[in-house]
Amino acid sequence: MSENLPTTERKPMTLRDRLSSMTPEFSKALPAHIPPEKFVRTVQTAVQMNPDISEACKTRTGVQSLMAACTKAATDGLILDGREAALVTFNSKVTEKGQPDRWEKQIQYIPMVAGLMKKARNSGQIASIAAHLVYEKDDFSYVLGDEEKIVHQPKFGDRGRAVAVYAIVKLKDGSVQREVMDRSQVIAIGAQGRNGFQYDPEKGKNFGEWWRKTVIRRISKYLPSSSDRDEFLQAVARIDDDYDFDATDGGEIEPAQEPKKRRGAGAAALKDVTPTQKQEEHREEPPHDPQTGEIIDGDVTDKQPGDDI
Repeated sequence: MSENLPTTERKPMTLRDRLSSMTPEFSKALPAHIPPEKFVRTVQTAVQMNPDISEACKTRTGVQSLMAACTKAATDGLILDGREAALVTFNSKVTEKGQPDRWEKQIQYIPMVAGLMKKARNSGQIASIAAHLVYEKDDFSYVLGDEEKIVHQPKFGDRGRAVAVYAIVKLKDGSVQREVMDRSQVIAIGAQGRNGFQYDPEKGKNFGEWWRKTVIRRISKYLPSSSDRDEFLQAVARIDDDYDFDATDGGEIEPAQEPKKRRGAGAAALKDVTPTQKQEEHREEPPHDPQTGEIIDGDVTDKQPGDDI
């Protein structure tokens, strides 16, 4: 009988319901090998497990940003499970006529290293791809000229501090592309984005993930594209979204801050949160990075001894 009730008396749609209602749209964007129901379940889990995402979903613009982020991830064919890709939050300045400016949490999708490597291997152009961190006690040499070469022998045990990161891509035609970035270059790039502190080994729990994504993004600019819609290059280009300062309502991004730990109960976030709900709900902090949503103890295919990934 609920369909006969006045609009004001109908039960508001929960976030879980809204995500489920988007299943047909996600299905249109997803590749055939990813069931849309599985994709939606991983999004629901990401929202439930990350307090910052749950908080962002309490506003209309936050929910809109979540749906946009999910659509991008579906288009790129990456699961938002914290391994292939993750949902992250940032504070955006919202300006509305007749209202004072305010800061609201927005949500974006960021591909992870494992997801990028998966897309690279499936691209049809790339035979292999690797990205590694270099520490000060490692044996490392990089030679330019007619015969470029990278030699890296990681030291077991205490490797010292991270000093560089590099990527090597071998194409199926036999050619090889190499890219090396030192510590100062990577941190300078990170400082321009929303998650700058994540690049700092002293602050970012998974700084290696961010370093690797940075060097993969740079080397991708020199790789051939197999089509106008190369899925690997499309996915890696999403990294640039972290630096898109014009994409928000007010055109401003609040400076990145280290995440604050919050504890409490309230696992009903997905069940009860609606776009208009204002009540604060808290839950026990999960084994995810609170800023990136990445599963901290997740496997990384090219992990080296001593990498904090």
